[in-house]
Amino acid sequence: MGVLILSGLISTLLAIKAYKAFNSRSSPFIKHFILIMLCMALWSVNYAFEIGIVDIEYKYIFARLQYMGIAFVPVAWFLFAAEYSGEYRQFARKYEKILFIFPCITILLMLTNSIHGLYFGDFVLDPSGEFPILVLDHGPFFWTFYVYSFVLIMLGIFLFFKQFVNLTAPHGTHAAIALTAACVPVLGNILHIARIGPFKFLDPTPFSFTITGLILFWGAIQHEFLNIIPVARESVIESMNDGYIVVDLSNSIVDINKAALELAGKVSKEALGKNLNGLFGEGVEILGDSSEGGFGREISLKSGLETKFFTISVSPLLTKNDAEGKLVMFHDITEIYRYQEALKQANKKINLMSNITRHDILNQVNVLSGYTALISEVLPPDVKEDRRISKYLRNLNKGIETIHSQIIFTKDYQELGVVSPTWQSISSTVKEAAFAFSGQGVKFSIEDNDLEIYGDPLLKKVFYNLFDNARNHGDHVSEIDVSSHVAGESVVIEVKDNGVGVSPDMKELIFEKSVGKNTGLGLFLVRGILSITGMEITETGIEGEGARFEIRVPSGNWRRASSQ
Repeated sequence: MGVLILSGLISTLLAIKAYKAFNSRSSPFIKHFILIMLCMALWSVNYAFEIGIVDIEYKYIFARLQYMGIAFVPVAWFLFAAEYSGEYRQFARKYEKILFIFPCITILLMLTNSIHGLYFGDFVLDPSGEFPILVLDHGPFFWTFYVYSFVLIMLGIFLFFKQFVNLTAPHGTHAAIALTAACVPVLGNILHIARIGPFKFLDPTPFSFTITGLILFWGAIQHEFLNIIPVARESVIESMNDGYIVVDLSNSIVDINKAALELAGKVSKEALGKNLNGLFGEGVEILGDSSEGGFGREISLKSGLETKFFTISVSPLLTKNDAEGKLVMFHDITEIYRYQEALKQANKKINLMSNITRHDILNQVNVLSGYTALISEVLPPDVKEDRRISKYLRNLNKGIETIHSQIIFTKDYQELGVVSPTWQSISSTVKEAAFAFSGQGVKFSIEDNDLEIYGDPLLKKVFYNLFDNARNHGDHVSEIDVSSHVAGESVVIEVKDNGVGVSPDMKELIFEKSVGKNTGLGLFLVRGILSITGMEITETGIEGEGARFEIRVPSGNWRRASSQ
């Protein structure tokens, strides 16, 4: 009796755990699981009272009350298995209410059995054992209900068996737990119905539910049986456009979906059990010599006369911390790849045309500059000394220089963002930029540190232009200091000089295009290069004490070299 009460408590606790774990969503899977646990509890507890009480009338009452749980277990079990495995899910949901009609009729007939005797013909008390046993004579409806229940339970076991055979960890382990738990009470019930040995009068089914409850409880705690619910393979995996392959520890394929099979040009029988690296023919190694950890990369595969491009991601399949295999996903990026290639070709043509045009314009600028110099040389002295003529020639030369500078600038701006950003050492990049000003009377103080920032390959030009800007606009700049420090989640790089500084009304305007004493393009280019990777630049110096530019590097775009 104590064992049966324990079984009921375990079933109730498991139902409570399931409810708490999934009370945030209305999952048919979990509702059926809770129903099974509660029905098991009702069956076990009432059977405990049937055995423990001596009076035959009370025994008979509790024998009938057991069917409040017994009647619904087969249906709940089948619905549970259908939802869990995805097999017959639509059928189960469509006919769920109809499936529950038979258990309701069973309970009704049980409660009114004294009138018609369709369920139990007669009952007697057998006092020959250690405790008196209620012996029931089964009526015709009992066998009808038994066949109905047996069919549903065996269907559920069959669905879990298919899950166990077809799925990999962790769902295969979950299916094995459910399969084992289901077989125990079925075996006990068969022994009782067949009246084998001591089970002729004693029904071991409720006792076996103790084992079932313990198995499920262990599975819920140790293997997250309730926390990971497998999704119907046909409705998800097979309908995926991405290739899906599961391999074991020896890289043999244990599961593969339709998209991956079409890509390989094979059927399921030709792929299952084969090594993944040979699936797509010779020379195509998907995993290579990779370790158990996850990774991703791009590959190209021949599909008929067409070459397709994919990103593959490989993730380890773990049960607790033990590797069970790998999940390989193929995502088709052929269209993206073609667009990228078309964009690259368009950029090449545009850059080629820009280079040709720039070369031709510079040639014409040089011609114009040469003829201007010749005109200046051949002009009579009295004309050359004329104020208006002298002013015209100066403005003409200035215009030619401006055009020349702007054309050169287009070359730098054309290269902006063409090459992917990279991790670059702050101190090394600054020193390379400062080297161009060697011997020009400017002393550099550059802080050495291990900070790296993620920036466009033109980052060196940022510091070059800042140094050039200080030399051209600082009037008497003789010292330039570059330092960096961590400020919260960002890194701030400071570039300071000892020149005249920038007036308050010009602090923002200096970064606009064509603002400044010369071309006004240097700081405009600086801001453009930095903005590619989310960096910002501001001028925070005090006029008369020198300029100070602050470059703020956002979180995620800086690191220390030792963290690589």
